[in-house]
Amino acid sequence: MQFTILSDEDLPIRGDLDAPPEAKALVVIVHGFKGFKDWGFFPWLAETLFAYRFAVCRFNMSRGGIGENPDTFDRLDLFAEDTYSGQIADLQKVVRYCQKRVDAPVFLVGHSRGGGVSLLAAEGIDNLSGIVTWSAISHTDRWDEATKALWRRIGYLEVENTRTKQMMRMSPRMLDDIEAHRGRLDILERLTQIEQPILVIHGARDESVPVAESAEIESYALDASRVVIAKASHTYNAIHPLINVPFELSMAAALTARFVSVYA
Repeated sequence: MQFTILSDEDLPIRGDLDAPPEAKALVVIVHGFKGFKDWGFFPWLAETLFAYRFAVCRFNMSRGGIGENPDTFDRLDLFAEDTYSGQIADLQKVVRYCQKRVDAPVFLVGHSRGGGVSLLAAEGIDNLSGIVTWSAISHTDRWDEATKALWRRIGYLEVENTRTKQMMRMSPRMLDDIEAHRGRLDILERLTQIEQPILVIHGARDESVPVAESAEIESYALDASRVVIAKASHTYNAIHPLINVPFELSMAAALTARFVSVYA
């Protein structure tokens, strides 16, 4: 079932929710930076988890840059004004929407920045039973002082989308959000308040988020297990579109399904 709800800023949040009768769990998949719900392995992961009789939701953040075309970054104006606080609010609103339609324990599965956002959003989610992070960030402030100074001076920071070759601009609104809410956006500090179990999955060959960040997450969490998958990249060796399913991706999905089954 496809759905569209409005964010706290009255922007569309588009998603897919598939629920079997008497679902054992509700799993919400959270994409990361420059990600989207139909990228690469996300549809496959949703289908895989659905086969375990889990209800599964995947959605696009309201300021992720994807508009009505599910595979195109055609709303770079929205992307430019994205914030962590906005992503947290989007995730919590999507979970509440799904909970009205599925009565089951809730699990978050977040990839990359989506993993960090899942950890930050946890305290505002009722009936949360566990969190799985894939290649998650452990810090929201990821830029050095020189980069931030230039960012503020010229009014934007450009990042390249290596798949589409688009140059995607970010306004200083992201920096403003981090500086205004340092405590609330401190992932490691938030981890010390999360009582639910956490499964931390990371690739040994992650080229985007250092594997050391997974060790930080594990060390600060109250109840966490960590698995580092040898030879796995940031996307578990998957590409977009997903042509075949790498072994490393299958392993991450199997670990996730097992974790949800145990704690549901």
